[in-house]
Amino acid sequence: MKANPFNPTFGDIPTLFLDKDQQVKKLTTLIQNSTFARSFFITGVRGSGKTAFLTRVSRNFQNDSNCYTIDLLNKEGILTSLARQLYELSNPKTTQIFDSIKSISLGGISISRDTEVPNVDQMLDHLMTHIKEQHKYVVITIDEVTNSKQIRDFAQVFNALKRKSYPIFVIMTGLPDLVLDIQNDEKLTFLLRSEKINMTPLSIADISINYMQVFNCSFEDAGKLAKMTLGYSYAFQLLGYLIFEKLAEHPFTSSLINKITPIYQSFLFENAYQKIFISLSELDRQYLIAINGHHKLIEVGKIMKKDKVFVSQYRRRAIERRLVHPSGYGYVDYTLPFFNQYINQIQNPDSPYYLGY
Repeated sequence: MKANPFNPTFGDIPTLFLDKDQQVKKLTTLIQNSTFARSFFITGVRGSGKTAFLTRVSRNFQNDSNCYTIDLLNKEGILTSLARQLYELSNPKTTQIFDSIKSISLGGISISRDTEVPNVDQMLDHLMTHIKEQHKYVVITIDEVTNSKQIRDFAQVFNALKRKSYPIFVIMTGLPDLVLDIQNDEKLTFLLRSEKINMTPLSIADISINYMQVFNCSFEDAGKLAKMTLGYSYAFQLLGYLIFEKLAEHPFTSSLINKITPIYQSFLFENAYQKIFISLSELDRQYLIAINGHHKLIEVGKIMKKDKVFVSQYRRRAIERRLVHPSGYGYVDYTLPFFNQYINQIQNPDSPYYLGY
């Protein structure tokens, strides 16, 4: 039997990567044709495909001989890591900036991974001058940025390099919560100004076609499976993975869908929804519970015992997090598959997902 083409593991790159709108190619071309520094922020709910998208884009630049691609970790020493990697990639033989600090970080002698080299901003300035003279450019990727000191330090240095018109670009991923929570942090306003790429739901038609081809099932059954994902990237991979594994035991039949549904739901709840829900504030959670049952805004206010204006801000936050979408005047629907069942489970004392609501 062939290897399973689906991969529901968070952060891994699946064999089946749906990108009908060719966002990967568009972003790659945009950066390659840019004449000034730019920053991009890829955002979406957990499991929406941010990391897979970032990795696909990074691979494109790795195949460009004019580009130095650097992957940075969101941890202490991020600027020193950037300087070290730039130095190793560009090999500036005519630049002597690092000769006097070989005992600290470069030139073959390492430093503590948790320590930033003094005046690292000056080192980066020299390196970018050299890279610009080479007529090359730099693309930096950072997965899962947060409002941490190291990201704030990186933002300051990146803005300084950007003001000098160096050919440097940064592509970051992060949860929508980050943008919601940084409005008052001056050092991170560059995230607000970054060009946003939202991970929107996958096309149900594209999912149906892929399921039909892989499972050799009818268009109707493929469509039913696709609708069970609501276009959620993790759900597409997870459901495909579970079905494919079952096909090792017997051929595809319509009854298999009903058999796999409870297992599929449990994985969604355990691996995605629990983490998404618990990470929210108490009032954000209360809002998501209150809308269960397709209640209108005024009814949600009565359930939460809050006025319409107060509830509206949590409605907006849920929409920005891509957890709900408008579905008529005053109404919203969950964007994630079986999320209403999850909300029921966290309120059921007999459920393993019970959270006491």
